[in-house]
Amino acid sequence: MLNTHNLSPEDTSAILELAPMLDITFVKPIGASERKFYIETTQDVKRLLRITAMKDYKWVKDDHLAYEYMATVGINVSRQVSEGFLGDGEFVYQLWTWIDGENLTQALPRMSRAEQFAVGIKCGEAARRIHSLPPMYETEPWGIRYKRKVREIIQSCNESQSKDLLVRYILDNVELLANRPTSFIKGDWNTGNLMITPDDKIWVIDRGEESGDPWSEFWEVSGYDAHFNTGLIKGYFGGEPPADYFPLFAFYVAMGTLRWDYDPENVLNWFDEMRNPVPTWYISQYEQ
Repeated sequence: MLNTHNLSPEDTSAILELAPMLDITFVKPIGASERKFYIETTQDVKRLLRITAMKDYKWVKDDHLAYEYMATVGINVSRQVSEGFLGDGEFVYQLWTWIDGENLTQALPRMSRAEQFAVGIKCGEAARRIHSLPPMYETEPWGIRYKRKVREIIQSCNESQSKDLLVRYILDNVELLANRPTSFIKGDWNTGNLMITPDDKIWVIDRGEESGDPWSEFWEVSGYDAHFNTGLIKGYFGGEPPADYFPLFAFYVAMGTLRWDYDPENVLNWFDEMRNPVPTWYISQYEQ
């Protein structure tokens, strides 16, 4: 008998409705902010099950299209197997292929520095392939779109000395957005959304944005992963980045810190109170 003791009453109802259709024999919730489940079937097939309210259907449909789009340039992604409806059409379910591996947040601390750097190289190369794709949909020029976001963030920003330094850097460098290209991007690029499998392949999960300046992709890095981050940037550019990369990188990190109300102190330490756009954790002359 299917064990649902680890599920909420709402999830139990959904799983019991789906179990006969999908041959579910085992279920385990894995989503923190979404209704996601690891399931096994009577044929011992592992799947990712995602349940979403119909009002959000466009978003999950776009996820499917975006992953298929990334797969065209050789990116390892989960693929949708099937979808359908439950709860009298109030919800949609999606079945996805399961990735046997772990996210890099879990894996990196067990690796040597050389291994972290090598994984960063692989991730940077994957990002470069993703950014070779044009946006899936037409969009206004990036500079116009993002300057609007700059105004919104600055206007909503609470006053503090730390945040003032970030605001000043943003305002002093907003013209860096002029003529920036727009490509398809993954968005939400962080170690929690990158997986590594036992055969050392990198898989991309949890899409965020779908178009933007490709150089805006890496803003959400952690200063604790210096060797991975250095490999990420070097892998992306095939070596040292161009001189105009780091000023924009610092700009996007400052924007992300204000937008999501992160603690700015680490960012200020990375960039010497916003006086140096090359972060302190970046290893320019890398030695393994």
